[in-house]
Amino acid sequence: MAADADRRVELHGSRVIDLTHEMYHGMPSWPTNSRFCVEDAKLMEVDGYRLRDIHMNTHHGTHMDAPSHMLEDGDPISAIDPGRLMGDGLVIDLTHKGDGEPITREDLREFEPEIRRGDMLFMHTGWDLLRGINRRYLFMWPYLSVDGARYLVERGVSLVATEAMSIGGWGDRTPTMGPITDTGTEVHRILLSNGVLIIEEVANLEEVLAGRRYARAQFVALPMKLRDLDGAPTRVIAIVD
Repeated sequence: MAADADRRVELHGSRVIDLTHEMYHGMPSWPTNSRFCVEDAKLMEVDGYRLRDIHMNTHHGTHMDAPSHMLEDGDPISAIDPGRLMGDGLVIDLTHKGDGEPITREDLREFEPEIRRGDMLFMHTGWDLLRGINRRYLFMWPYLSVDGARYLVERGVSLVATEAMSIGGWGDRTPTMGPITDTGTEVHRILLSNGVLIIEEVANLEEVLAGRRYARAQFVALPMKLRDLDGAPTRVIAIVD
């Protein structure tokens, strides 16, 4: 009880903004991977209580990519120190980027005076508002370019987050959509091999910005502790004064 009371005092006067999408049956996910499915296992009317089975992969919904997602000897999600996953960060407004357009070094350099070593960097493109089974959300998001990824490594950020399906662009193929770019794997590897964690499909960054081009906040991003796996759904929050 004392610890809870202390935590309430610490957050007094601050606002907590949830940056996490809800997960639900049939929600949008990477088009060539498995779908997120929910099935009834126990029914209140029959069994006297409810229980549901969830069928998912490690990159469904708002999620974190562990180094092992792309690096043969990379750490799994369960090995990431939670102390790395809370702290100072910056949200930047990139809503001027269009469909399938790269976010480049030059785009990011506009915010260079504000980007600090160790920051968690959140890129706001507005793509969370498009979430659904539609062509733009599933294929056409603005993505981090190779030179943009190298720039973030140079700046020493600890984590980069996007509202899009991936930090890299759509590079896969379906009967209705060919690749936008072939740089997605390289972007992931540049970041993860240099200690920069990745969060994909965040939401509500406009609430942190509140009409500004950039805004600082405290962030907490806690993935499920899944042993030796390459990623996990993650609850992400911002704490704003």
